[in-house]
Amino acid sequence: MTSTTSAPATTDREERIRNTALRHAQDIEGRKRLQSRIADLVVEAYDLPSRPDADPGRPLAADATLFKQCLAVFRPSDLDDLIYERNVDDRCGYSLCPRPNEKIVNAGQKVWNQKGGKDFRLLDRAELEKFCSSACRERTAFVRAQLRTEPAWLRQEALLGVDVKLLDEIQADGGGGGLVEPLNKLALSQGAGEEMAEKLEALALERGEPQNASNASDPLPIIEKESDQVPEAPSLGRIQDLVEGHRPRKVRFQNA
Repeated sequence: MTSTTSAPATTDREERIRNTALRHAQDIEGRKRLQSRIADLVVEAYDLPSRPDADPGRPLAADATLFKQCLAVFRPSDLDDLIYERNVDDRCGYSLCPRPNEKIVNAGQKVWNQKGGKDFRLLDRAELEKFCSSACRERTAFVRAQLRTEPAWLRQEALLGVDVKLLDEIQADGGGGGLVEPLNKLALSQGAGEEMAEKLEALALERGEPQNASNASDPLPIIEKESDQVPEAPSLGRIQDLVEGHRPRKVRFQNA
């Protein structure tokens, strides 16, 4: 009787273990396929644009579509890999730009920018040499702010609804000529949450732009602590523990 009832239980347990192992194997295989696909997309974005005289401000529709399809599954690290590969080939890190990246000679690791006033600041030379101009640098920063940080296989079901916008598309719709204003417009249109808000704040600080004026002008609250305890005069304690009038932090021979 015991052997008869235990046999089905053992079979069910083995079946659950087998199904679990099969599901994990399928997940791992799916991750490998997706990682391989991302590597292929890096190569495809590396070959952009399709014409050597392309204008990054007005890219071809096919090039822009392919680039946005790549960005839909990219993480910031994947975009960094793409920029690095293009820089090795002496090309601008922005995939829709055919021009060579900037080369700064006779300079150290930090260089001054060409702007004056509040925008005059010290910049990282390596960051400047990733792109051909500040315009392509802003274009890349705009798409980077829209990338997700979690791996693509964790958001695989939502990839079909991802729609990455290009900076020139937002500016063409009346988003202004800067970078932060189009990002604010994009955040409002997408209903962005805390992650997008943090990216906007970090991007504004990186560009040296002031934060919200209303927040900056608000006075800081000063709260005075109250206590009902009667103050007491300081006491020297045991005089024999003092060394030339000072009490050491640790007295080894206090109990001696």
